[in-house]
Amino acid sequence: MAFETGASPSVQFTPRQRWSVAMTYIVIAVGLALGLNQRDRALNRASVYSNSEAGVTARYPARWLLEESPDFIFRARDMAHRGYHTSIEVSALAAGPDTSERNVLDRLNLRRAQSLVDYAVLGYETYQLPDAAEALAMAYSFVSRESSPFLEGASSVVRGLDILTISRGQALIISFRADAGVYDRELETLRWFIQGLEI
Repeated sequence: MAFETGASPSVQFTPRQRWSVAMTYIVIAVGLALGLNQRDRALNRASVYSNSEAGVTARYPARWLLEESPDFIFRARDMAHRGYHTSIEVSALAAGPDTSERNVLDRLNLRRAQSLVDYAVLGYETYQLPDAAEALAMAYSFVSRESSPFLEGASSVVRGLDILTISRGQALIISFRADAGVYDRELETLRWFIQGLEI
């Protein structure tokens, strides 16, 4: 009895089986597309924050945690991130007619240098707001240490950007902070936030 080596039996599919396989692939592809679309819609869903006393209305990502405090108007943080949570904070300070943007930022720098580890100003530039007004932007960095006892000693470099504009007797400061590893990617969220900001 002789055996043929290396020969594989040819498999013949019926037309019905071919259609079944094709339909299975189509259903899988449609299901994946619908799932990705639902995920993107959930991630990009926005909530609206409004404070008539401060004259601020803003959109922020719906999955972010919103906080209000006497120290700032509001802060939204992405609690899904490990390590330092990406945040956007809006605060207001009283500003007299002779107050300049640099004066306000210099006061912020003095206060932060006392409370943040390795705080350093990286530079200043003008920032174009959606209404074509110009604001002053200040980039900075500092080191954040985890407060979790399980991560004792762990630290991360945080980069920040303050956007400051003075109008109607108040200095409005938009502070954006993110872990240095994701900062450039997260800047897109800041741009989206500023597009929907009404002051």
